[in-house]
Amino acid sequence: MSRPNTSRSLLSRLGAFFKSSKSETDTFSAEHIAARVKLPFTNLQIPELSICWKNNLFLQHLYDLPRGALSGPVQEDKAQAHALFSKLINKVIDTECVIDLRDIYGFSESLPHLATTPDLESFAAHPECRHIRIISYRDFEKTITQAVPSFLSDQPLNLRQASWLGEQLFWADEQSACEFACAVVYARRRGLDLPKRTYISRYSLNTSVLHTIQKNYHMLIMPEQTWADAEFMAILLGSRSPYARLTLAKSPTAVEVLLLSKRNPLSDTLGRGLRRAGAYDACDTLMQLASMQK
Repeated sequence: MSRPNTSRSLLSRLGAFFKSSKSETDTFSAEHIAARVKLPFTNLQIPELSICWKNNLFLQHLYDLPRGALSGPVQEDKAQAHALFSKLINKVIDTECVIDLRDIYGFSESLPHLATTPDLESFAAHPECRHIRIISYRDFEKTITQAVPSFLSDQPLNLRQASWLGEQLFWADEQSACEFACAVVYARRRGLDLPKRTYISRYSLNTSVLHTIQKNYHMLIMPEQTWADAEFMAILLGSRSPYARLTLAKSPTAVEVLLLSKRNPLSDTLGRGLRRAGAYDACDTLMQLASMQK
């Protein structure tokens, strides 16, 4: 006896759902989106340059981007975005360099409490390095070989450099930062030459790919609370716009972007609406960084 009522209840809910979905579609415009979305949008922040490689703007993880790095509801949309974004960062290994270790700017070990340390001299004077005492040349040899075991051999030292960080070179080892800094600072003060054969991994933005991304996608920087915002989620799900999500920058603060294809009318409308609502397109900042590459 209860089945007819149950059926009517289900039909009523389905009818309400399709009615609301139709309403969303009928009012889906850039102006409508801008009027409804109230999120605390921010631009891509460029942190102050740090001697710690991982405390700087961290884009190099995009090189050889894993397919699972993008999330979204449709595999085809993610695959298309991945095909572009996996080529956004170039990497070449320069094996022809002999450099003076005194010219190295920083190191790879992540030290959050020293994120804004301006140079190796400041780091060597920090309490974290007090256990290292270099008074004589013998102390120096002991310290530099502890930091760089291959220092006295012809084995190359691995370094890193990223175009968006300028020409600064970073030691690629993940350990012995204190020993390395103190030895280099001692050599600078004493005028000791420290020539060493190196392999330098050089990262840069692929300007051609960046132009293609800018032409075909809105790459919008989204605040952390985006996916818990009821108004935004109602628009996104109600419109059924195709999209993909990607962590653009990892350190020191993760930056997530919403990728919306400009070739799809729904996602393009959503992208234009979010721009009107105040969202920043990461392409603009990346273009500025790319323009500074030599």
